[in-house]
Amino acid sequence: MIKSCVIGLSKIGQIHCNNLKKLKNTSLNFVYDKNLILRKKTAKRFKCKTSNSFEEILRNKEIKLFIIASPTTTHEYYLNKLIQYKKMIYCEKPISLNSSKLNSFVKKIKTNKIKICIGLNRRFSDAYIKMKKLIKNKKVKIIQIISRSSNANVHQSVRNGGLFMDKGFHFFDLACWFANSFPNKIITIANPLSTKEFLKNNDYSDAVINMKFKNKVIVEYIFSRNCRLGHEERIKLFGNGFKIDSNKFFKKSIIYKNFDIKHKESYFRCLKKFVHLSKNLLLNEGIQTQKICDKVLKSAKLN
Repeated sequence: MIKSCVIGLSKIGQIHCNNLKKLKNTSLNFVYDKNLILRKKTAKRFKCKTSNSFEEILRNKEIKLFIIASPTTTHEYYLNKLIQYKKMIYCEKPISLNSSKLNSFVKKIKTNKIKICIGLNRRFSDAYIKMKKLIKNKKVKIIQIISRSSNANVHQSVRNGGLFMDKGFHFFDLACWFANSFPNKIITIANPLSTKEFLKNNDYSDAVINMKFKNKVIVEYIFSRNCRLGHEERIKLFGNGFKIDSNKFFKKSIIYKNFDIKHKESYFRCLKKFVHLSKNLLLNEGIQTQKICDKVLKSAKLN
């Protein structure tokens, strides 16, 4: 039995707590959040322990697996601590807000023989798995990706790295996955349209991004923090004689629901695969995607 702790107890952290309870060979033993009321409430809900001291949990040799679901600004701190104590790590994306430190993290991970997963869970979503199977032995030429949110939370966006790191991360990774390649040309047009708060915080609310991949696949992205229909996430794959639309693989009742409802099962599948593997999962993909995020941001600033 792998004894576990979840760090960060907001929406995604709660999903992970539920999954650890359901997953065979794992148990949820501790939860931790800097919010005292939240961590006590969550510990009571899941019938597990908590502590005022994160160091106390770290020193517990029985706790092997830690899931980092805290704000991105804290990932670097928790990763360093967990690597130091040679813990097994599942880290929500992105790894860090500072890409210049990625090589250092990888070196520490290899030196300390850390088993780690980066939570690129959308690869495990029913809809996208079906689409991936449909394009087997087919040549995808164009990919269109739309992601619009119903609520614009400037503070949350900035805290999680801005539009491209927070919203774009999963979609840049999915494009690489569907295309079986990586981009070598990026053009970005971005604006702080939805609210002046984005401009004040040096972030963007809206963007159009075009990428050309090494294998000549073209990818078009439309990102927005404003959508009157709800939360829109749509991917289309085009090739000679075929068009595959992700909306066909979601129930009509959830097409505009939040991502945590549309992709709920993907968190469980990603965690399950990681726990059962004897090696790292999606670490290289997470690093590659973070580098793409940086290139997109650089392109946006250059306009």
